[in-house]
Amino acid sequence: ERVAGTAPYAAYGVVNDNANSDGSFVPAQPETGTSPTGLTIPVVVETSVYTTELALTNVSSNAIQVTLTLVAESVTTPDRSTAVSVRVEAGRQLVLPNVLDAFRAQGAPGVGPSAGTVGALFLTVPGGTCQGLVAGARTSAPGGGGRYGLFYPAVPWGQASTESAWLYGLRQDAENRTNLAIVNTGEVSSADDTFSIDLYDGTTGQIVHTESGVALGPRRWLQFGSALSTWAPWVSQGYVHVRRTSGAAPFIAYAVINDGGVPQQRSDDGAFVASSE
Repeated sequence: ERVAGTAPYAAYGVVNDNANSDGSFVPAQPETGTSPTGLTIPVVVETSVYTTELALTNVSSNAIQVTLTLVAESVTTPDRSTAVSVRVEAGRQLVLPNVLDAFRAQGAPGVGPSAGTVGALFLTVPGGTCQGLVAGARTSAPGGGGRYGLFYPAVPWGQASTESAWLYGLRQDAENRTNLAIVNTGEVSSADDTFSIDLYDGTTGQIVHTESGVALGPRRWLQFGSALSTWAPWVSQGYVHVRRTSGAAPFIAYAVINDGGVPQQRSDDGAFVASSE
């Protein structure tokens, strides 16, 4: 909180692992006067290697009952979604070390005992808004005696991309690889979105690949693993333009730059790259 002066400022945190010194960058969340009707966590993961920790912070003066709705292909319900409810007391922060365990603890339908879940998480407050609720996730994997992880905040409904998004600083070489993902938030439409993705060579500034006709249903998550290597193996660094070509639902595009040219070559530590308009 700025208590004197007029200059703009930036604030951030870094969650460090005590064993391997890995850091997860935590961006500040600006205070706004808006009251979003929902929040989207772009991805939660539970695999043999990765798990996702969820932090829910209630900065309001009243308790909030939050509905967590998971949509993932591994959920065995007909619509691939399942939900649980958690209570966050006023002024408190609730940390769920493994999101999927919270679903199992409440007997959520469609969630099995084994790992293998990747999908988006949607936060709502029945009969109200998410005013005062701040959320973020940290996905991590074991390594170096501790865990390597990356943090990313929830995106309030009304603030996701609507037409296009840019992702910069992407890498593909002997030491790095880049995964690219898109989430259809489904917040204003129950129809599919369709996208085209232009990959630019960072060295020449030229488009070297266009992935067109990418269809994504409401509340669905889609990832292109090692995207640069797949689409243009000769490109070592570049950037991407994600364009919605049909549909009306807002979307979230993001990338993760992983340590290691291929999985399990190095630490697999990831750096989260948020999109720009």
